[in-house]
Amino acid sequence: MAHGVLSMNKHERGFTLVEVLVAILLIGLALLAVAPMFVYAVRSTASSADLGSAGAKAIERMEQLRSKSFASLAAGGSLSSNVTNYFDASDPRFVVRWTVANNATPPTKKTITVRAQAVRQVVGLRKEAQVTTVRAK
Repeated sequence: MAHGVLSMNKHERGFTLVEVLVAILLIGLALLAVAPMFVYAVRSTASSADLGSAGAKAIERMEQLRSKSFASLAAGGSLSSNVTNYFDASDPRFVVRWTVANNATPPTKKTITVRAQAVRQVVGLRKEAQVTTVRAK
């Protein structure tokens, strides 16, 4: 080998095995300290995704109800329990419920409320979205 390529002077030193092991230990401890933040970030992202998807489901159902004729919107329903013809569980990730309320007699206005609730619970309460509109004859 050429002189100076792999040779060391008397005053030059490399890292000792102990220094390398201490550095690896410090890096490992830092990774252990940061790991919970990654878990929290993943859970928060999943929770936010549930909230956004619940909102989209509620809006989707509201648009379907708004496209129906005024006369075909029968009063009834519940936002907290499944009532025949007033809930949709076709997507296993969400339960969508709605109510239709007559605002006067005879009905000239109807209030439609839709609530979509995520089935899974990632962080805190189950994520849900609720939208309301008033429909006139």
